[in-house]
Amino acid sequence: MPRTRFIAIVLVGLLAVVAAVAQTPGEEAARAAVESFGRGLTDGDLSLIRPLLPRKGKVQLNLVRLGPERGSFSASQVEALLQDFLAQGSVQKFESSRVEHDPNGIALASARLDVTDKQGRSAAINLHLAFQPDGQQWVLREIRETPR
Repeated sequence: MPRTRFIAIVLVGLLAVVAAVAQTPGEEAARAAVESFGRGLTDGDLSLIRPLLPRKGKVQLNLVRLGPERGSFSASQVEALLQDFLAQGSVQKFESSRVEHDPNGIALASARLDVTDKQGRSAAINLHLAFQPDGQQWVLREIRETPR
């Protein structure tokens, strides 16, 4: 193989990798997604959460106070579950404590929440969120609740 052809193939490959990385939403977009999710819960406004739900695939849920639910759910099911919680419960505080972004395709976030569950009991919980890129935005793939 002539040297110039080899160099051209390597350059095309590098450009493809750079283009793929450039198309992945960054950490700022991940932070914005987490804040939008939090505002949606505290304001009781699911229109802020809806764009974060995937058009294809499922979201893994492991919820105690916000549920209880455990398993894989479609976007419409996640929205219905959150709507059901917000009809009887509330989130008074959502404080993002960590957002990490991996350029290879995942963003992880943790938040502290103060909630009143469906039974009227107050609780402090941690929420862990996992996002994957979908075009130029992050979409939720996991919502996991743990006690604080």
